[in-house]
Amino acid sequence: MVYATVVPRRFILESGRVVTLEAWEVEEKLTRSTLFMLWAPDVEKVYKYLVQEQGFEPAIPSTPKGEKYGLRRVLDQVWELHLRLYSNGFIEAEVEVRRDFLEHLQPRRLNVVYEAYEYYRGVYDKLHIWYTPEKEWITRIIDHFNVKLRDPETLTPWKPIVLGIVTTGLFIYALSRLTRGRV
Repeated sequence: MVYATVVPRRFILESGRVVTLEAWEVEEKLTRSTLFMLWAPDVEKVYKYLVQEQGFEPAIPSTPKGEKYGLRRVLDQVWELHLRLYSNGFIEAEVEVRRDFLEHLQPRRLNVVYEAYEYYRGVYDKLHIWYTPEKEWITRIIDHFNVKLRDPETLTPWKPIVLGIVTTGLFIYALSRLTRGRV
């Protein structure tokens, strides 16, 4: 299976400059860094809406990047949408392997645009996209890239591994306390 989406390919910035992303840039940069961020004026309102109406939950565990809120929503058996909501209204969105699997720790993620907007548009229905390399707003999108993120070859649930380690540790501790009884 694959996760499929679209991202802006050719677009116009607020300065009037036309940016055209090449396929290698999308492959290289969208999976390693954040090219696009969204913006909404009231992060508190967006946060409450996402949690109460759209089924998002805290993204735990995650590596903090200065966000006010980190949220996640399971998309399917493999992928989840991870949102970072910053105090200044910016929203960073990426699709990544679910936290239920060890493969989540690998850099298999994709900076996305429209997925996050689709979830919060019920509380704020304007789409503002910030192009981070140029630190400018996108004012018009001319066309898009179709992007596919392949499922990992293996998925290793980490919870049974941790449970096994804890159980083994308790068993070893119990055996270390074993003494010979008096008759």
